[in-house]
Amino acid sequence: MTREEQIKQIEDVTIPRHLREVEQENNVKVLLAVESGSRAWGFESPDSDWDVRFIYAHKPEWYFSVEEKRDVIEHMYDDNVDIAGWELRKALTLLRKNNPSILEWLNSPKIYFMDEKFGRRIRELATSYFNPIRSMYHYNHVYNRHNERYLQHEGYPMKRFLYYLRGILGCKWIEAYQTLPPVPFEQLVDATVDDKQIRTKIDELIKIKRGEKECDMMIVDPDLVDFARHLGDYYNEHIGFFRPAIDHFPSEPLDSLLYDMVRAYA
Repeated sequence: MTREEQIKQIEDVTIPRHLREVEQENNVKVLLAVESGSRAWGFESPDSDWDVRFIYAHKPEWYFSVEEKRDVIEHMYDDNVDIAGWELRKALTLLRKNNPSILEWLNSPKIYFMDEKFGRRIRELATSYFNPIRSMYHYNHVYNRHNERYLQHEGYPMKRFLYYLRGILGCKWIEAYQTLPPVPFEQLVDATVDDKQIRTKIDELIKIKRGEKECDMMIVDPDLVDFARHLGDYYNEHIGFFRPAIDHFPSEPLDSLLYDMVRAYA
């Protein structure tokens, strides 16, 4: 079996099987399941895990309890499939708070399962609850965290620089468009990097990442590092002045979606 056939087997057969197992073992209904992380961004290594993220609903009686209950499901399988899901109410609460993770899930280019009604409604709502200020701070935190933890040494795993760069370009996108940055990294690069030489260097780095092991170390081209650090310093200095007008939306549409999906599962 070729590598391409192995990937197709995992994504078309293995992951759907794991999702059915999750439903049966936890007595829940999966409403949406997508790929997250490097395989959704488009710079996975040959040995990268599959980061499957999903939203699920319980039967109605689960919601009628004064006791707090576990609202996440997580499992790492031996076949390199990492599955993690949020219960529907938790997911909608985080959406209202502009949680960038769930916003990226809803815009993932790789969907393993989507309840048609749920997917359509929650994607429509997601654009209404996007908060550019909070998202700007999120991506600013992403690149600063990777800079502090990994990029202070001469060599580091190449994926760490790509994560760092993705956070910086996410800030540049939000400053320009005030919408969620595209999940596929190459789309983000195309829209935010004008310098052709820098774009070529990024393309070369992605090509290397796709052909090497997940944790391979490397020294990134100095011009590309300078480009990223210049932008990172700029947003660290100016992020406090980024104050676009923000619309405020009520929770009722999310309440309605929660009610309808739980009732449908009944």
